[in-house]
Amino acid sequence: KSELKKLIQSFKLGNSIKNGIPVAILGAPNVGKSTLLNCLLNEEKAIVSDIAGTTRDAIEDTLIIEGYNFRFIDTAGIRKTTDTIENLGIEKTLEKANKSEIILFIIDASKEIESQLLELKKIKEDNKGKVLVIVNKIDVSDIELKEDYIPISAKKGEGISAIESRLLNFINTEEISENDSIVSNLRHYEQLQLTLHEIESIIQGLESSISGDFLAINIRQALFHLGSITGEVTTDDLLANIFGKFCIGK
Repeated sequence: KSELKKLIQSFKLGNSIKNGIPVAILGAPNVGKSTLLNCLLNEEKAIVSDIAGTTRDAIEDTLIIEGYNFRFIDTAGIRKTTDTIENLGIEKTLEKANKSEIILFIIDASKEIESQLLELKKIKEDNKGKVLVIVNKIDVSDIELKEDYIPISAKKGEGISAIESRLLNFINTEEISENDSIVSNLRHYEQLQLTLHEIESIIQGLESSISGDFLAINIRQALFHLGSITGEVTTDDLLANIFGKFCIGK
């Protein structure tokens, strides 16, 4: 049970390493989200404009920082608007935020702060422990910053290294040593969860002095789920899954 739990818990890190750690860039329109994305990627990936609401759909690209793959998502600016298309973009923004491992929330230091802090409070409440606050346009403002806020000027490329350092701090690899196995395959993760369920049923059965014949059913199921990972068990569904996802030569 202990080993299974450890493997299951490793999936979050393993999946992030395999597919990229999703980082959503949030904030009001024109705070510099697209400029920051371009700055991080060192290319003109997103359209930058003085017109509010330019980004209406999520724009994604990846960046490797010290061996870790981060998947940045530039989102539509959060604001109240009567524009139907822009509102759909804002809805997608909030969906992306909920699914992300990290959120970069950008505050525009050159504009009124209170409404931005109010929106920040809402985002923090819905996404506890995964929000990094970035204060942009410090080159044109004398705002006093809180200690945990990261001051930058996306336009001038200042403060980017500080963001990268803080992003790396979010990756928790301390509990996993070099010799530990990390699960990165979704099917393996699901089978391990099913195995754990059977193991917990066996433990509960032993504590309740249930007949060994009944426990044997759970044991066989646990072995079946593990066997589908190791290759000892092959079913039509499993083979279809493998041939569907991998190119296997003759």
